[in-house]
Amino acid sequence: MNRILTFIGFVWAVAQAVNAQSVGGTSIRDGWVTVIPSEFQGAINNPLKGFRAYKKDGYGLVERSYIKWQDIEASADDTVERIIAHTNRITETKGRRFEDLNVKLVPRVFLDWNGTSGRQYWPADLHTFDYDSPAFQERLRRLVAKLGEAWDNDPRIFAVQMGLIGYWGEQHHPAPTAEQRRLLTEAFQKAFRNKPVLVRHTDPEFMEAGFGIYYDTFANLSREPPTGPKDQLPWQATHVYPELWKRGPIEGEVEYNWQKQRESAKPAETFGRTPDETMKVPAYRRYMIDKIRRYHASYLGWITGYADSDREVLAGAAELQKAFGYRFVLDSASYPLTVQPGTKIQLKLTARNTGSAPFYLDWPVAVALLDPVTKKPAWSAPLSGVDIRKWLPGEDWDSAAFAYRRPAVSYQEEGHATLPPDIKPGHYIVALAILDRQGGMLPSARFAIENYFRGGWHPLGFIGVGETPKEISLGNVKFDSPAFDDSLHYAVPEKLRAVKAPPVPLVKAVTPWKAEPKTELINPHRYWILETRGYGAEKQILADGPGGSRVIRVTGNFSDGASLSYDFGSGATLARGRYRFAFRVRGTPGQAVDFELTDGGRTVSKEARIPLTREWQELTTEFEIKAEFKDETGLRFRLPRESEGTFDLTDPRLKIAK
Repeated sequence: MNRILTFIGFVWAVAQAVNAQSVGGTSIRDGWVTVIPSEFQGAINNPLKGFRAYKKDGYGLVERSYIKWQDIEASADDTVERIIAHTNRITETKGRRFEDLNVKLVPRVFLDWNGTSGRQYWPADLHTFDYDSPAFQERLRRLVAKLGEAWDNDPRIFAVQMGLIGYWGEQHHPAPTAEQRRLLTEAFQKAFRNKPVLVRHTDPEFMEAGFGIYYDTFANLSREPPTGPKDQLPWQATHVYPELWKRGPIEGEVEYNWQKQRESAKPAETFGRTPDETMKVPAYRRYMIDKIRRYHASYLGWITGYADSDREVLAGAAELQKAFGYRFVLDSASYPLTVQPGTKIQLKLTARNTGSAPFYLDWPVAVALLDPVTKKPAWSAPLSGVDIRKWLPGEDWDSAAFAYRRPAVSYQEEGHATLPPDIKPGHYIVALAILDRQGGMLPSARFAIENYFRGGWHPLGFIGVGETPKEISLGNVKFDSPAFDDSLHYAVPEKLRAVKAPPVPLVKAVTPWKAEPKTELINPHRYWILETRGYGAEKQILADGPGGSRVIRVTGNFSDGASLSYDFGSGATLARGRYRFAFRVRGTPGQAVDFELTDGGRTVSKEARIPLTREWQELTTEFEIKAEFKDETGLRFRLPRESEGTFDLTDPRLKIAK
């Protein structure tokens, strides 16, 4: 009789629970509990988004680091351990490790800071400025493979900026040739399976590969359509690759020096002259948020220089933080009222991404059963069947309406995990978290909902394991704020942190080239720059010149005013005097190129007009420099406009004329 009464009581309790309705957004129907959490209205200092600098009292959990090639590879025989050891050194700030702060790194390897003499960082066994030799191409491929070995599974790394070529690794002065772009695309795709790769320009090879972008003048008015240059991100993202953000992150720098120094920036009409101004002035914030939304930016640098000690500034930064990257609002979550040990627990989620960008890493959503007293997981596991990378934000930004024309949609997800057979029966709190997959599967990114416990878990309601819970709603449970949680961290394998720099291998250093004014002033290893708008013409490096000399070829459509130029270094000028310039050229018959002297890219004088022939011509021209140049001296071959063809240059030599 007692057993019958107990069973009747159990059935009555379940029936009451099934039909019960409770306050606080929790309801029960047909054995399922549905929770509708309140959205957290504030900004959240989430990882992989926002301001690109760690801020102790502000928003910022992403750091970008420039890395000199020579610091991570002394020679071709160096090992990957040097890269890992260097990574260990740069993933600390003020005595604390990145993993303890939940900070991620975006590294960029570079060779040339800005062209200034002495600020180049080639390994000792490569010639400085030599981007064009076969030896350099092979070293590129080998270095990228080492970078992938070091970083692709390192939990401290969020994404990798390709860098390597050009000033600051920004892939200009010079730009990578088409051959280099193909080489780099193949090498980075092979090396990085788990981390996004970012590039500076929207070259076709890079876009087809699905790489993201780091853009160095983000939101600058002179770069914006319809008048801005058509080869830059704003035009390209608007008219050519409108969905590039779906495949890789968009980030960059907000160039405040430009705002201060160039009239074309119109700072009073855009975002001001300093990060603090951007944060404080509503119109400036609106302008910046408009660009973040339009280009689906995940995070930005330079703008991170705001004063997080100023409450007014920090409040403005919070508005931008909400717009950056992903922002996941959990509209509802459903789970079974009771589950049995050793069986599957299923959850149904409805979520929206009200931010500007996707989540680009394969981080799982996990379910946990929390102890009602300690709020710590008694058990947790990733949910199979849920992929937050697919939760896209709105699309097609309307600046006037300040909203996406296609708003963020609701994603209906069903995920499941299996309870262990030995879990203790009782009542628990069902909770969700987003885990850092490579970082020890620890809670990290947070949903934008009020339901939050410090430590990364979002509680939903009570559940019974092997029995019916006495209560369902969390009405009497106190939540913590998800905005800032300094307890969040991730794990780095100790064997990774323990790696030390290996002994420097024996290096067979090359002999540095030195200019001799009476013998030779042109560095044979230094690149010649192809200046062009768009991708109609390309530079190639051949080895079929007279005597097997290296040939610099420009081929394609010159209608956009292409030119091939050489400078002697940032700020380097030729002294007053008379010079003799000798070279060999060939090209499309019937066309002619103009040889010019330039000062910082500006034409100083046209020295010769050279009709092209199919066969090599050896030519010599003399010119005189009568006044000092203001910026830097350049030699330039200006290609014929409104034409298509080929121009080849080899064996250029320059010395002081007798």
